[in-house]
Amino acid sequence: MVQRYCGSAGCFPCLTANAQQLPADINANSLARLPYVQRKDADAGAKRLFETFVRDSNAPTDVIKGPLAFAAYNSAVATALLDLHDGAVVKGSLSAHVRELAILVACRETNFDLEWNGHEPAAVKAGVDPKVIELVRNKGSLTDVNDNDAAVIRFGREMLSDRKMSAATFAKARTLFGDRAAMDLVAVMSTYAVSGFYAIAVDEQVPAGKPRLPR
Repeated sequence: MVQRYCGSAGCFPCLTANAQQLPADINANSLARLPYVQRKDADAGAKRLFETFVRDSNAPTDVIKGPLAFAAYNSAVATALLDLHDGAVVKGSLSAHVRELAILVACRETNFDLEWNGHEPAAVKAGVDPKVIELVRNKGSLTDVNDNDAAVIRFGREMLSDRKMSAATFAKARTLFGDRAAMDLVAVMSTYAVSGFYAIAVDEQVPAGKPRLPR
């Protein structure tokens, strides 16, 4: 199923944590070091972002939530990331199975809790074995993983954590998925990793009742 960039109400419940349980520099509403961007404070370039992520309301206090919440402080950057997502995910060449596994790998390698929680059910729906998901969650061995899934996981681990990809890993991705799909793996993983980097910078917290990836 084709997805828009996760960021609507179903992916990020609007929950306010108890202020006493949060680090001192965390905003109780955004659960991060910065407040959400409000419509009344946004520039003209943010119009598309509000049209995409804030639906059925024109109140000046509307805020942009989701994976572009903090990239939205620079609307041009957030819009470019939205375009990257649409090109890589919506119009990309990856199957739903490979795409959702790639997203989980990117989220895991950046400890992006909120998007992991949003995409784990989508990965199961796309046919990713729950045992493989647990292996990604816990950064387990790929010994017993099928070739296709192992290739995606290894590709992401080497690119995002090792910062170096072996010739064998790249060749395997080309053989299994093709040249364009190998590059689409880069694009999909980069899209979610960038949002993960924003979450790291603002120390975005997990809403109450949602699981956190092991550190």
